[in-house]
Amino acid sequence: MKKLLILAAAFGLSCGLYAADAKEAKVVKLTGTAMCAKCELGEAEKCTNALQVTNKKNGKVRTYTFTANMEHGKYFCQGTTEGVKVTGTVERKDGKLLLTPKTVTKG
Repeated sequence: MKKLLILAAAFGLSCGLYAADAKEAKVVKLTGTAMCAKCELGEAEKCTNALQVTNKKNGKVRTYTFTANMEHGKYFCQGTTEGVKVTGTVERKDGKLLLTPKTVTKG
């Protein structure tokens, strides 16, 4: 009976962990100022896309670092570019906001 309870508990726990991993990331649309995390912000070792978004309510600026560079020379590594729209998914890792981009446009 004890073994059966242990087995049932292990099964329940593994199903819960699987459900947590299966949760899909929410797609977000962000508009902000595009820049290079190395050249403009000094926050990266190599040129990496970054998007700074200002909260309209409290004025707080959040910096999203891209997981993959898209349109780097066009919008990101030539100073700053205002009004860049990015669609993708966001995750927090080691205190940083990481943005996996799907589309990058200026508009």
